Amino acid sequence: MIKALAAALALSACAAVAAVEGPYSAAGAYTVTLDRQWSDISAVMTQRPRNVRLLSVDGPLLNRLYIASAIEPGQFLVKPARREAPTPIFRADMSETELVEFVIDSVAALGYLRPESRNLRPDLFGGREAVRFEIEAQTPEGLAFSGTALLARAGDRLHLILYLAPTEHYYARLLPHVEQVFASVRFQ
Repeated sequence: MIKALAAALALSACAAVAAVEGPYSAAGAYTVTLDRQWSDISAVMTQRPRNVRLLSVDGPLLNRLYIASAIEPGQFLVKPARREAPTPIFRADMSETELVEFVIDSVAALGYLRPESRNLRPDLFGGREAVRFEIEAQTPEGLAFSGTALLARAGDRLHLILYLAPTEHYYARLLPHVEQVFASVRFQ
């Protein structure tokens, strides 16, 4: 997984990476407010849906904030790191449990091992009913990763914000900023 990300970063060195802060549009569906500077590194994501953005402070190996808006039925959040791995696909008829599994399967598709969800609870996503949960996983090299996700259904579409970072140091360091992003969602 690390080699694939390093290769993607090297290949995308010429791609546009923009510093972003303040109001940030999620493909026109909603905005969030970034209370610190992030880098929009969406260009490093191969085969990325246009409505999925990737932000990072220290680079994608150390922290990732996925901001996805209006994922449509049949669409994916991420493509698997390995071609032979299945691509998790969103369906409009997914239950809340299946939506959480979609996110967990997407984390696994990124190359993380044994991702698990915990602490599922109701929350709000821009005033709409949502599901919030934490994620635990590890890299193939054994590095523990933590994450948190907030997702909401809007008709037959899915809105999602997903944060992933190494458990030691990086996750807790940026979590207050991610919490602020979650709280700042405003639909347009």
